[in-house]
Amino acid sequence: MSKDLQNMRFNLQMALDTLDASPLVSKAKDTVLVDPRKLNIRDADSLIARCENVVRSGELNNKPTLRLIHHFACSGGTLISKCLAALPNVFLLSEVHPETTNHLGGGKPKFLPTDITSLSRYAGVPKVNELAIKIFTQNIRCTYQHVVELGGLLILRDHSHSDYCVGPRFDGDSKVYSVLKTEFDILRLVTIRHPVDAYMSLVKNNWEQHEPKGFEEYCKRFLIFTSHYPKSQIVKYEDVVKDPNKSIKVIANKLNLPFTSNFIDIFDTMLVTGDSGRSGAVIEERPRRTLTSGQIKMVQASKSFKKIAKKFDYRIPEEVE
Repeated sequence: MSKDLQNMRFNLQMALDTLDASPLVSKAKDTVLVDPRKLNIRDADSLIARCENVVRSGELNNKPTLRLIHHFACSGGTLISKCLAALPNVFLLSEVHPETTNHLGGGKPKFLPTDITSLSRYAGVPKVNELAIKIFTQNIRCTYQHVVELGGLLILRDHSHSDYCVGPRFDGDSKVYSVLKTEFDILRLVTIRHPVDAYMSLVKNNWEQHEPKGFEEYCKRFLIFTSHYPKSQIVKYEDVVKDPNKSIKVIANKLNLPFTSNFIDIFDTMLVTGDSGRSGAVIEERPRRTLTSGQIKMVQASKSFKKIAKKFDYRIPEEVE
């Protein structure tokens, strides 16, 4: 261990010991700058380990490390995001995207006082997409620095739906990744769900925004989306609900995050956008919504779904359940 790191360890431990011994600590805990649900944000061992990791990684790469997760809408991404947000010292920004207008909808302009990009769109600012990317990059950079200074780790939840499931087909990689890869060393993870379940939920929520519509087109986009990642970066939602503790630990390891099984006790308190499914405080397998004979025929006729089923070991429905 380097002399500088030894000094850092000593000074950090002294500072934490002093704080713990202070009569003001109980008052300070009421106004902490971090999420009070994560009570070990000031844990010395965790912070010292973080410092050691920073020193080691700095020898190999000067870019800071950022975590990024991707998934389609209605595929269990919100549940998994809540679980990750419940891990020690982890802070998750939900459904980010530099250029999307999917949240604006139609009609009168919405009240978005902190959203400078959307306000710029309303104002008709020229080359607004170029501005949007600059604002997005700067905001992520500032947020990352702020979280790291508090001893935390930042995860971005990509709004992949905006890339792959809105309008004409998009064949490229994630726009969030493309914008941030020059600024950060990015650890990426993809979560997927059986396309039949995800697509049926998408239609139920009236979120089928791809053109042309239909299950076959949806599956084509699923294949394009997943083609950008090796299998080692892909985790199935079905595995998560079958064994949450094991699966979230696997995800934490892939993203180099601290893990504790206590996440299961607080995940449902995390504030995460996109909670459109059958929510609840218990993670468990749930039966598929009943499919009509017409829907089963639609699935069976999809050539792209057959490729997905073979690649990811998903069953093709054979009869009305």
